[in-house]
Amino acid sequence: MVSGRVKVVVMAPHLGSDLGFVADVDRRVDVVDGNRAFRAELVEQGRVPGSMPPDSPSRPERDRLLAEAEVLLLGFPVPPRLTDRVPSLHWAHHTQAGVSNLLRSDLWTAPVLLTSSRGAVGVTAIAEYALGGVFHFARGLDSATGATGATGATGATGATGASSATADRLNRDGYRMTSVAGATLGVVGLGGIGQEVARLARAIGMRVIGTRRSVVTPQVNAYGADLVLPASQLAGLAAESDFVVVCSQLTPETRGMFDDRFFAALKPGSVLINVARGEEVDEGAMLDAIRSGRLRGALLDVYDGESSGQAPRSELLETPNVILTPHISTLGDRDGVEPVKRLFADNLRRYLDGQPLHNLVDRARGY
Repeated sequence: MVSGRVKVVVMAPHLGSDLGFVADVDRRVDVVDGNRAFRAELVEQGRVPGSMPPDSPSRPERDRLLAEAEVLLLGFPVPPRLTDRVPSLHWAHHTQAGVSNLLRSDLWTAPVLLTSSRGAVGVTAIAEYALGGVFHFARGLDSATGATGATGATGATGATGASSATADRLNRDGYRMTSVAGATLGVVGLGGIGQEVARLARAIGMRVIGTRRSVVTPQVNAYGADLVLPASQLAGLAAESDFVVVCSQLTPETRGMFDDRFFAALKPGSVLINVARGEEVDEGAMLDAIRSGRLRGALLDVYDGESSGQAPRSELLETPNVILTPHISTLGDRDGVEPVKRLFADNLRRYLDGQPLHNLVDRARGY
């Protein structure tokens, strides 16, 4: 139980300027708006391009702000160097679901509590994005894009030759159609997002098999799936799945685990959908599997190097049946950032009352 006052510094501009969700938790809370300082830190430490905003607090002002923080509510991207400036820090909460973002920050090795927003960041929106990928490939929209996309605009001009060319393409040849109901969906990582993917998939009649690190023997009707396998049985999931959705956290064990062995084990003609981290997929092996026909296609909301600001490899943009989006799967969530605010407010109450925190990061496990 905390008896004195607790200073909470908020450095998460995407949560908005109204910090009442923090201040209203308890009278013992003093909340400080560090959002302008956050942008300045990112520019100064090279995490984002651009010049220092004109209204930015000076470095000494930012040092004083950080020195007072007992609790830090931190957005993305994470400034890499903070530890030596937060002597009073006891707990840092990250507004993102994945904590691999923190690996480049010295907070990862600092003697402070870390919590994440796992389960509170666009869970349903991400699951809907994944199911959108399932329907895109199952109902032939990938074939439609390839058949008509290059000539659709030209055909609309009314020119006889162009319209004829479009009509020649607009036929049923080449469409690969399959029913979603009755198909098998493999979910790698049955955490909050993975379980929501499973829930939606079962609602439309899919059979769902998944993996979970904590499971040591196969389980039936657990964690929202028809069958749950230990993480070590990824090849078994691959062999049965018509669609595979990557929902696992990035850890040393999961980095590059979707490799040539995984793709060799895949059910031929399956589809890969990644809403986790790009570094979990060996992109060269994935592209080889697409070119060979083993993998029908891929929907990627992330790519290797995306979280550190690198550009995607050109083949991801050039290979047919690879759809790459700029990490947008959380957008459009009707609840917006409210679940993150509620999670943090609940955790702050627990912190003040000396209770265990939700989503406490286990650094040894990597999430």
